[in-house]
Amino acid sequence: MEIRLTARSAAVPRALAVLALTLLVVAQGAQATAGGTVTLQYFGHAFFLVTSVEGVRVALDPFGDIGYPMPAEVEADLVTVSHEAYDHNNVALIKGTPEILRGLEPGGRGFTRVRHAEKDVRIAALPGYHDKVQGKERGLNAIFLVEASGVRIAHLSDIGDMPPEETLQALGRVDVLLVPVGGGHGLDAADASKVVERLKPAVAIPIHYKTAATARTGLADERPFLEGKPRIGRVGSTVRLERAGLPAKTEIWLMDYR
Repeated sequence: MEIRLTARSAAVPRALAVLALTLLVVAQGAQATAGGTVTLQYFGHAFFLVTSVEGVRVALDPFGDIGYPMPAEVEADLVTVSHEAYDHNNVALIKGTPEILRGLEPGGRGFTRVRHAEKDVRIAALPGYHDKVQGKERGLNAIFLVEASGVRIAHLSDIGDMPPEETLQALGRVDVLLVPVGGGHGLDAADASKVVERLKPAVAIPIHYKTAATARTGLADERPFLEGKPRIGRVGSTVRLERAGLPAKTEIWLMDYR
């Protein structure tokens, strides 16, 4: 089943940002679930699985055959798709009968207006772009904000520029930022660093960069992004998150895809 509420304009829709901000501020104030931990599992590129304290599973941007190992048994209740590219929209990979939340209209003509609530999870899609000219060269890219058990996770997919001001305001507090760093259609190291500095998340996790699994791509690896940053850790393929236990100053967590 797909959830799709369409907004007809490809320009940044202020009403959409305000709507998402209202939705998520209400959820934030309610603090839907206290205690317990949220699980974040990484499969490579921009593909993650978030599992809330109450067991709601959200798959983010599942990839197609791009070189990473294809996981055989990923089951989810919800799947988010930032844009319709084969390395971000392989919803058939996900087992079960998940609801599909697509950030763009068919053909990528405009942003859809996504707002979804299930148990202790709130999800909204916000406008972003693949380039520095509001999508005129490389198209649109939705940013998904997932609040799971009070932990706010912003998935930037492979945006190519600083998010619009309306989106930055709607994101509000970001606990975990999934940020592209390898260039190509996404942010390069320098621009990714500017986004991290602007949003000041508790944790920034690099995505969308060259690894051993994708050595033939035109992406840069993670090293330029890491250069000069003081708080960096390698945390494996799965982490457990609790709002109260997140660092006070931004840390960079490198996640493994296997």
